[in-house]
Amino acid sequence: MGGKAFSHGPEPLLTPRMPPAVYLPLLERYRVDLASFFERVASPIEAPEKTSFGDIDFLVSQPKTAPFQIESVGGALNAKRILSFPPLYSLAVPYPDLEGSFVQLDVHVCKHQHFDWELFHRSHGDLWNLLGSSIRHFGLTANDTGLHLRIPEIEPKNRKRAMICLTADPNEVLDFLRLDKTAYQQPFDTVEHMYEYACSSIFFWPEAYVKGDLKANDRKRMVQRDLYRRFVEEFVPNRQSAVPHRDDAARPLREEVFEEALERFGKGEELVTRLRKWRKEQEELNHKHATREWRKEQALETDAYADAWINSSKSRSTAGSLKPKKGIE
Repeated sequence: MGGKAFSHGPEPLLTPRMPPAVYLPLLERYRVDLASFFERVASPIEAPEKTSFGDIDFLVSQPKTAPFQIESVGGALNAKRILSFPPLYSLAVPYPDLEGSFVQLDVHVCKHQHFDWELFHRSHGDLWNLLGSSIRHFGLTANDTGLHLRIPEIEPKNRKRAMICLTADPNEVLDFLRLDKTAYQQPFDTVEHMYEYACSSIFFWPEAYVKGDLKANDRKRMVQRDLYRRFVEEFVPNRQSAVPHRDDAARPLREEVFEEALERFGKGEELVTRLRKWRKEQEELNHKHATREWRKEQALETDAYADAWINSSKSRSTAGSLKPKKGIE
């Protein structure tokens, strides 16, 4: 939450940014503290060149006692206030040697099977925002549950149902995207190093960062995420000027990526099943729609017939009333 979770409301708390000299010791201290409550505790690798930190982020899983109570954690950490947005909890803990100030500690409780992926996906700050804009072009989506392949036939009508989860294994994803696994496991020395890493994937797509053609989510990132904005406005244009453009013939097509992903991750049968179900549903929906339209047409014809009959009856009645009456003899 960027360290601002407690800065709003009727009784805001002061949560100043932390220099590395404050942040790093607290990171280790609270890692040890949280390990008393959870089997797994880790903090994502930070983005490069950060000179201050707005909060401390932890991913945790497998509570040691059930049911899990955030109040117990807050009490042990001497939290002044707790905000609960399950599975995310923000705790205001004391800022060392700064009375009246607090540190925002964000604790994200993960499902055990998702822990490794979420830790991987949240590492390096905006890296996955950079990668996501490129791989989107090839029908790929990375979210908090794994790397997904979008089915073109379904995507225009239902993007969520169009996604097949390929894998949530970090190493398999890096191999598929042709990204160096060793480099990913360490913090990047500089922002430029991280930018170059994002561009090293075979799926890097410079056209995805043309400022005037950005998707809605990317335009939002341009306002909110400085590293993303600098990548779009400065790094990619300068890189494209300095480095010869990749031959279009060497770029994989979406259809080729689709086939490779299905084969590599063994998702062919799931695709067939998904498409069969989707097409059956669409056929039923089309039939229902056609039936409704037929009924509407029938109703309109019935209404038109009824209106014509009523109008005809009125005409006959009016004509009859205009005939002269016979006199009484």
